[in-house]
Amino acid sequence: MQNIDEFFRQSYYNNLRILLTVCGIWPFQGLRKRYAMYVGSSVLFGFTIILQTLCMIKVWPDFFEVFDCLTMLFYTLTSTIKLIYSVYKLPKIKMLLVNIREHWCSPKSNGEAKILRSHVLFARKFGYIYSGGLFIYVIIYAFTPLVVKFYYKKNTLNKTQDTEVNSDPHISYLLDLQMQHTPLFIQGASAEICLTVLLFSFNVLYLVCVQHCCGLFEALKYHLENGFEFRKNDDDIMTTSMQNKCYSNIAYGVRRHTEAVQFAMAIESLYRLPFFMHMTINVSLLSIVGAQVINDTENIGRLMPYGTYLSGLVLNTFFENWQGQKILDCNEKVYNAAYNLEWYKMPIMSQKLLIMIMMRSKKPVTITAGKVLVLSYVTFNSKLS
Repeated sequence: MQNIDEFFRQSYYNNLRILLTVCGIWPFQGLRKRYAMYVGSSVLFGFTIILQTLCMIKVWPDFFEVFDCLTMLFYTLTSTIKLIYSVYKLPKIKMLLVNIREHWCSPKSNGEAKILRSHVLFARKFGYIYSGGLFIYVIIYAFTPLVVKFYYKKNTLNKTQDTEVNSDPHISYLLDLQMQHTPLFIQGASAEICLTVLLFSFNVLYLVCVQHCCGLFEALKYHLENGFEFRKNDDDIMTTSMQNKCYSNIAYGVRRHTEAVQFAMAIESLYRLPFFMHMTINVSLLSIVGAQVINDTENIGRLMPYGTYLSGLVLNTFFENWQGQKILDCNEKVYNAAYNLEWYKMPIMSQKLLIMIMMRSKKPVTITAGKVLVLSYVTFNSKLS
């Protein structure tokens, strides 16, 4: 275990290790530290859910105010369930990380190692961009009420009170805002930041796993395109050593393809349920938040947070479907590479093994949401239409 942790610490995956450690879902972390993080997260998220529920009860007759509360309540519940699910699926997360290490430590050509390295570097760089973008979104959303409060500071007391109630719906609980505004604001902002850190940690793990899986497919494609040499004269008979080399190369490809497919299936198994929940809730949230944005186009205090929330929701939905599409495309490239080989020059046994690769790669390798929706560009377009 210690060697695996050291591998991730000294590799390009160190940013992933840090994010998962902060959230308490790094499987190689000490039990005491993980349990302490679970207790702290449970208290913070549970307190937030209770206050948001009380807020919704308070404003129940007001249709739009209920929507305001439901937006953040859905977000908090979704993130909390993801944390519980991640803790429950910690052995599967550990298995994925162990498989990544084994793939890196297994023998491979320089070209294949270069391809894997390029994919993990892309995952690392894009992970920084994705995490930074989401963090900016949550800062804008969380601190908009504070900005609005100072912006309208010169107004009369009654107008200021109305502005605070309308511009800060996600922390206007059953308490007096004039007396409790600062502690409520700190609690609300802290909860939103923690929930977002949990969200992009879970998604960065998804990004890293998908990119590693795409790297396996791309490395196999490279092997199929460059791992075979045939005589230019078709009449020449292949020597025994050439036949054995061809057979071993195809057998190596079959093994690598099996590893890539199994790794993709493990990703799909881990993310199947949370993506189904996420996609189902997102359909409602897109409608709710879209209605809020349209209704509050003239109120900057409400337009800014909900416009930010809506754009972040769309970008996050696109991100999940984009990564699912990448696995589909990379698996299809393996089929094309195998089909374009000069299979007719291979020995019979090698041809039979090549057919195994072609038959399996012809079947799409997908990431699904509850085995109902296939994450792809088509699904993303259908959700927005």
